[in-house]
Amino acid sequence: MICINPIIERYKMKRALSFVLIFSAIVAVSSTPRVSHILFETLETLASDSLEGRQPGTPGGEKAVDYLVQKIKDMGVTPFGRGGYKQDFTIFTKMEKVGDNSASIEGVVAPKFQPLSMSLTGSLKERELVFVGYGISIPKSDEKLVYDDYEGLDVKGKIVVFMSGDPAIGNSESKFRDPAYITYRTLFYKIKNAAAHGAAGVLYVQDPLSLTRSEEDPFFDEREGGGDRIDTVAGQVRMDFINQFLGQKSLRARQEEIAHTQKPSSEVLNKKANLSVKLEKKTGRVSNVIAYLPGTDEELKKEIIVIGAHMDHLGYGGPSSLGDRRVRAIHNGADDNASGTALVMDMIKELKDKNLKRTVIAVLFNAEEMGLLGSAHFMNSWPRYEPSYGKIVAMLNFDMVGRFKKSVQVMATDSAKEWSGILKNITPVDEHPFEFSKESVGSSDHASFANSKVPVLFFTTGGHDDYHRPSDDASKIDYSSIQKTRVFATDLIEFMDNNDSNLTFNPDFSMGTGSDRPRGYGAHLGCVPKFGQSDDIVGVLCTGTSPNSPAESAGMQAGDILSRVGEIDIKNIYDLVFALKYYRAGDKVLLSWKRGRAILTKEVTLTKKGGSKSLHKSCHFPLAHEL
Repeated sequence: MICINPIIERYKMKRALSFVLIFSAIVAVSSTPRVSHILFETLETLASDSLEGRQPGTPGGEKAVDYLVQKIKDMGVTPFGRGGYKQDFTIFTKMEKVGDNSASIEGVVAPKFQPLSMSLTGSLKERELVFVGYGISIPKSDEKLVYDDYEGLDVKGKIVVFMSGDPAIGNSESKFRDPAYITYRTLFYKIKNAAAHGAAGVLYVQDPLSLTRSEEDPFFDEREGGGDRIDTVAGQVRMDFINQFLGQKSLRARQEEIAHTQKPSSEVLNKKANLSVKLEKKTGRVSNVIAYLPGTDEELKKEIIVIGAHMDHLGYGGPSSLGDRRVRAIHNGADDNASGTALVMDMIKELKDKNLKRTVIAVLFNAEEMGLLGSAHFMNSWPRYEPSYGKIVAMLNFDMVGRFKKSVQVMATDSAKEWSGILKNITPVDEHPFEFSKESVGSSDHASFANSKVPVLFFTTGGHDDYHRPSDDASKIDYSSIQKTRVFATDLIEFMDNNDSNLTFNPDFSMGTGSDRPRGYGAHLGCVPKFGQSDDIVGVLCTGTSPNSPAESAGMQAGDILSRVGEIDIKNIYDLVFALKYYRAGDKVLLSWKRGRAILTKEVTLTKKGGSKSLHKSCHFPLAHEL
């Protein structure tokens, strides 16, 4: 027997009534076309608290998958392949603490110690302790700023202590306030820099000028680092614990000194420390959701147009959140990317009865926020589907399309020579403004297709202040704009289908790094990494090189595995991003890469990053179409 709670039932009735009233209001005030019920309902459902931010591998993420599958079934859409409406793949879900996780200095055990989830599993005994300020090293070739917390110190095999933040804290005139230097304050960079200097261990501590005592307790972020490890044992301790071993200068005094002088205040502490971290990587199965709309022409149905959007978001925040990461709050991701998912669901409904000659496959990708994993899996597995289904001739991606400002951006028109001519034939509803851009960014799922030389278009309304924050809610969505974008995209597909539009991928097409932040003074290599590469690969698998890049001049080819840049060993994409921050444009470095069983080397001169500022997303972890 079900026990009914009258309070809950009243809440449900009020919420249902609110849904009807809000939807009716939107339909009433919007100009043609009317906002479709499936678009509105899908977005409101995905962005509701009940789905807990749709993080892959969580109950909320699974609810999102099940909801979308059921909606597609209800439309009477054909299942795709053996998996039906789902395409399963394995992802990293979390790092789990196992065994001893502890730190001590001079025999005093650190209270409330927490390992960092990027840490190497290992145990360090009686290691010398070195305070290295913020743990930052600006390359010597930087003409604007001179700063190195490691200068004059030998930290090989030792444990280093560094603070959060950078020398701009407490100094409004600091050169570190230039957004180009923002990378140097990230925890990822600091741990990598410690490893690059040979440190065996890291103790990370919150800086006292930024945080109150109540905020300083270490916490374990089980998803930080995405399952990749850095070759250093690393953990976090409290400020008051470290202060016991800093002598007459407290952590606050040292930070104030750095703020005043803009010079390091590093010191060998003549103390011995122990550090133990034991973590285990956990994985889980998640699913892309696929809707298959087979073409009616016996020949042309082998030409496939993919429409896609990622369904996942950040759950309760985690490492990619730009909100207060110490406050556990649901990140509903209404714009990112319930908006794109809702648009694609509406497209499925509109296209399924059009009897198109060509096949349309709609894919709602999972684990995009973890590094385009769903779209990478889809493309990596496509060769086994191609003999039965055909060739993917185009991909349209919809990511963050719900916060209309001045225009809807349609990016990557240079990915096929024919796009510009085709797009001129599509008339927007109500003269809704669309802005076309030859360039694009690599921080969304179309990058997985462009890497495979598939012509792409990327639809977005761009970034905003609620991006990757708990405030990205459905109440801020412009439903009318999404509907007009859906009509434009549907008309585009119908035009392509009726006019036998053959697309030719542009080999010179390249994308930017996908960040709203200024791109800084990092160097450019031109290796195009493969997203979602196998965990068995040590290095960065390149799918090709960008034109006129150092990687191209070195003779690197698709399928090569980059293993070293200058002094930096490359084990994963994070190492490569660090290396290109460690060096500067104009630096000469020796590249090493594997081609089959051969090891190839070549000295190259790194160049400056090109391209324009992105209109889209800013990733906490590095993610780039080319590096």
